Amino acid sequence: MSKSFIAPPRTSLVSHVESQLRDALVEGRLEPGTRLVTKELADSLGMSITPVREALVRFAASGVLTAEPASSFRVPLLTVERYRELAAIRKRVKSLAAETAAIRITAVEVDALERRVTAYIEAKHTEDHHDALKENKALRFAIYEAAQMPTLLHIIETLWMRAGPGFNYLFPDPTAVGTTDHANYQALIVALRAHDAAAAGEAICQAIDDGADQVIKALRAREAAAG
Repeated sequence: MSKSFIAPPRTSLVSHVESQLRDALVEGRLEPGTRLVTKELADSLGMSITPVREALVRFAASGVLTAEPASSFRVPLLTVERYRELAAIRKRVKSLAAETAAIRITAVEVDALERRVTAYIEAKHTEDHHDALKENKALRFAIYEAAQMPTLLHIIETLWMRAGPGFNYLFPDPTAVGTTDHANYQALIVALRAHDAAAAGEAICQAIDDGADQVIKALRAREAAAG
């Protein structure tokens, strides 16, 4: 666990722990079912238990984590039904962000997004799928930030923390690199450059649908294996 988190800067310790946990969840570095022990996490961050416990309790209160005995917390397991619900909500919220971004985005920002798509595709060919998850997160949030809607961005971030652990199932085989999401992102770039809000919303929804199909397929396989 020590490689997943970095030591805190001179800022609020609780805020730092929250930031570290948020990034780990959003980037899919914490898989569904991962157990987080307060003392172990505090040791890996090089700080006392108190700020770590407070951060974990806050995430549990928001439903992102579940509290368990012995000062531990857990990333909730995902079911097909739960993931379908998250995907449906994410489509409504993120399509609004993509549509608004299409209206407000600049040519310079679109150029930067194209470079992020390239970085994401290159990361998918590496052995560590977390690199791809991190690049995908950076790409998506660059789009959502272009909408210039802070409240909506906060909602998207919360939804991503709930769905993020399931993104581990997007790359079951590092050697099998798909191209569906590449096409979705290319369509999204075209829509953003043309300031076509409807097309941008459709592209982001298609990307969510395609990703959800992969995650749900993996979840069903795991449920079947578990009997």
